[in-house]
Amino acid sequence: MTHPYYPSLDGLRAIAVGIVLAAHGGVPYFRSGGVGVDMFFVLSGFLITTILSTEWARTGSINFRNFYARRFLRLVPALLLTCAFVAVGMLWLENRFPGTEIALVLSYTSNWAQALYKVHLTWLNHCWSLSIEEQFYLLWPLVIVGLERLERAPATKVKMLLGGALLVAIYRASWVGIYSDERINFGLDTRMDTLMAGAALAYFVQSLPTRRLAESVSWWLGRFVAPLALAGIFGIIHFVTWYSPWMGWVGYILVAGAAVLVVMDLVVGGHSWLARVLAWQPLVFIGKISYGIYLLHLPVYYIIEKLMPTAALPVRLGIKLAISLSLATASYYLIEQRFLRLKGRFEPPQGAGKV
Repeated sequence: MTHPYYPSLDGLRAIAVGIVLAAHGGVPYFRSGGVGVDMFFVLSGFLITTILSTEWARTGSINFRNFYARRFLRLVPALLLTCAFVAVGMLWLENRFPGTEIALVLSYTSNWAQALYKVHLTWLNHCWSLSIEEQFYLLWPLVIVGLERLERAPATKVKMLLGGALLVAIYRASWVGIYSDERINFGLDTRMDTLMAGAALAYFVQSLPTRRLAESVSWWLGRFVAPLALAGIFGIIHFVTWYSPWMGWVGYILVAGAAVLVVMDLVVGGHSWLARVLAWQPLVFIGKISYGIYLLHLPVYYIIEKLMPTAALPVRLGIKLAISLSLATASYYLIEQRFLRLKGRFEPPQGAGKV
């Protein structure tokens, strides 16, 4: 099955991972690097829902085995490589094997260890977001089957998903100050709104009845709305810390809304100046390798901090970025691409029976 490819979405991935790299690297402006993760969540919700709903429209079913096989081939090989890299690094520099951390990461339960028990996974601490996404992938095909069997118009599904996202946001806000910061930030139940917002966008794109209407929406988005939304995201990054109660109250849902507007501009029309900037080839390339960058950057950061603790911040950060990008590029071409070529074996057949 083929889907439209939007280079600008890879460019947006580059922006998102750049936010994470800068925040973890100690760049003063970037106080809330988790906002980059929220942008990834919106993209995941949009793309996965697009894939699943398109499969349903074409075949009248969703092949769960094939879907999970494709997710496995996309995610697990690079994650195994990262865990091996971390194991070697920690044995070398800390003289211990991170068995517990690796088990939590490979079982995609590290977010709950952090949410419920405040476990700190050191070199793999950033993998909480991968756990949330994998739990979403396990759940979401069932949700899409339920939505599709309702046989409602795409616009109705948009309303249902946005309503669900709003309920999650209200639920989370009601627990701020009662639950721990970790419980608010790392639980699937408290972070689903961002993923659901991306899913709602997928159905919104399907609901546009005419190309003319799509172009009208794109005109307003590209000239005014999307650039302001992206500027708002960068404002939140600077003025609000990630653990601030404000993020739990309204911050996450505001970032989700802003990211949805940006993604909408890129896929509905896609001819705005912002779409052209994000389709710049260096950004597109970084977006393509962003999964490896995200996985490997924190272990690299730990290693450089241990080997060069007194070097100036710009020197340390430059070395961290150079190594992270180099390793991610190698991972993409030597590991990830080899397994991605196998995904074609798990595409759904035409005319499959209903689930």
